[in-house]
Amino acid sequence: MIERSMTFTLKSLVMCMLAAVLAASSLTAQDTLTIRSYRVVDVCSSERRWLIAPTLGIVRSQDSLMSFDITIGYDTAVTRPTDVLTEGTLSANLDYKPTLNTVVPGEMRIAGFNIVRPMIGDKPIVAISGDFKGSCSDLDSLSIPWPVTFNEEFKRTISVYTIEPILAVANAKTRTNVGVFALGDSVVIRGKDSLGSVSSLVSLIDLSSVKASATYTIQDTNVAVIESVSLTDANLIEIERINRGKVIVHFSQQGITRPRVLINLRSVTAAENVRTKIDMELKINDSCGCVKPGLVDTIDVICENPMVYVSSSADEDTADLLVADQSIRCQCYHGQTNAINVYSIDGMLVATTGIRPESETFLSIDGLPHGAYIIVGHCGSKKSVTLKMK
Repeated sequence: MIERSMTFTLKSLVMCMLAAVLAASSLTAQDTLTIRSYRVVDVCSSERRWLIAPTLGIVRSQDSLMSFDITIGYDTAVTRPTDVLTEGTLSANLDYKPTLNTVVPGEMRIAGFNIVRPMIGDKPIVAISGDFKGSCSDLDSLSIPWPVTFNEEFKRTISVYTIEPILAVANAKTRTNVGVFALGDSVVIRGKDSLGSVSSLVSLIDLSSVKASATYTIQDTNVAVIESVSLTDANLIEIERINRGKVIVHFSQQGITRPRVLINLRSVTAAENVRTKIDMELKINDSCGCVKPGLVDTIDVICENPMVYVSSSADEDTADLLVADQSIRCQCYHGQTNAINVYSIDGMLVATTGIRPESETFLSIDGLPHGAYIIVGHCGSKKSVTLKMK
């Protein structure tokens, strides 16, 4: 009899210890409530929505979770809660579906409960979605301004809260119909210190009232420089002159207009025919840079200096040697034989008319490569010599 009593006592003691261990594990395990953020907002898209969900990890039947009342703090300038979602959460089969209350500014309160069945599973308790109102540099760190409450029978004690912020990124998109382009393929400036102009249009298709910067760069400022810049059909903010060959035009768009920029160029070279290029590109100045302009342009800037050289012999009334851009004329006044010879700088004869009986002789030098040439005009025994750069 005594032996049976001792056996029963030992069994009871073991059962009590096991119950105590289970109770202790139930009270200490999974005692963290986490607010998870499931979506990173793309501020460059039209779908600027966020999704968060409070979770307890695995919820078992013995936890006796029947109801919840959770308040989450948020930044009203960045976040606007709009919907409670239950699909795929512990709230999917609640007798009384969770409700969202945002009466208190900056606080979203979500509450729901069951009458008979406890909530069970490894799922979030509930989910909340809304609109992101901030920019790409904003985030909402969220908060728990009030302790989360559950039904009195809930066996777990929540003592730790972890919160994932609502984050935003800017996934910029390159658009080939946004940028700047020139009205023409080239500009020709004739004569040193003469002016030429380049007209360009800024394309901002499907954009409205944006701020932007158009950059114009001359590749070789030994050929031409930027003299002045003017802007129409936009609000000018600033014309930033980086150097004599580069300017940046900062402006804001007027509604949906296409701004026009006029660049006046000045030739600074005495070379007969030389060219450079002017590059143009656009940058959209919003904080996120959602649009990358893909439309750029480059045009030729051609500077010409048609040179005319007039030389004569010692006898001013004997001959005239006229050297134009692509031709040479030798005029003899006293009926002498006439000839024109062209030599390279090292003395090689590269073009000639031969001796002609006419008083006036012409020679084309259109086919000669660029370089320095010595030109000799003959009128009988008289010579006229000049040096030409081609």
